[in-house]
Order: sequence, then structure tokens, then C-alpha cells
Amino acid sequence: MKHLFIAMLGALLLAASPAFAMGGSDNKPANTAKQDFETGKKAVYAAKYNEAITLMKKVLAVESKNADAHNYLGFSYRKQGNLKLAGLSYKAALDINPDHKGALEYQGEMYLKLGDLNAARRNQAHLQSLCSSGCKELSELTRAIADFRATSPSRGS
Repeated sequence: MKHLFIAMLGALLLAASPAFAMGGSDNKPANTAKQDFETGKKAVYAAKYNEAITLMKKVLAVESKNADAHNYLGFSYRKQGNLKLAGLSYKAALDINPDHKGALEYQGEMYLKLGDLNAARRNQAHLQSLCSSGCKELSELTRAIADFRATSPSRGS
């Protein structure tokens, strides 16, 4: 009887496994998500933000914990001017990976669009702690803060 219970439990666990749920061992949804992610990333770099949003949402439907997809989704929303959805996407990316350099940079830039220099500086400080010898994300956010201060002197201290 004990062996029958263990066999039934094993069958239930196999039926609930991600590989089974995703269509077997070939993992087609994950492969499609990877392809959608790469195509979506290209769309971001080509400034095709509607396409990027559609593709990153498809990725997240399969891989909800993909911090990079949340980050690119936030970037696309921000570039379209939808700061509310951008903020939610950056928060999701940073909830998954609090040290996500891209999300910290882009969220900091979003804070500047919202006029929140202090929040942008907090992201800059976090990046400084991650990039002791410098990194592209820190350089970009530092430049954006300097530009913000130069064009908004009343907010620049």
C-alpha cells in the first residue's frame, strides 16, 4: 500500500511538472519566450515600442519572473510616455532582482521625468555600490542627473 501511494504521488508530481505543463520535454513555450524576448529586445533598440510591449508581455506570460523582460517593458512604456506602467514594470524587475542595473538606471531616469531628483539619486547611489569601478548604467544615470540639474536649477541641489 505504501508503494502504491508513493507511485501515485510520483505520478501527480510528474503531471504537475513545468516540462509537462509546457508541452513535454521540448519546452516549446520557453523556446518561444526566448525568441520573443530576443525579437522584443531588437524592437526596443529600433524604437518600435508597441511591438516591444506586445512581445515582452508574451514573454512574461510564460516567464513572469524575467526581470529583463520587465525592464524592457518598463523602458518601452517610459519611451511612450506612460510613466505609471513604466514604474510598475521597473518595480517588478527590481522586486525580482533588486540589483538589476538596467532597471535601476531606467527607473532613475523615470524619476527625473517625474521631477523626483532625490529618488533618482537613491538609484544612483545603489548603482555606485554595485559598480565600484564604474559601469554604463551608472554613467548614463549620472549624466541624466547632471542634465536634469542643468535644465532645472530650482530642483538641482
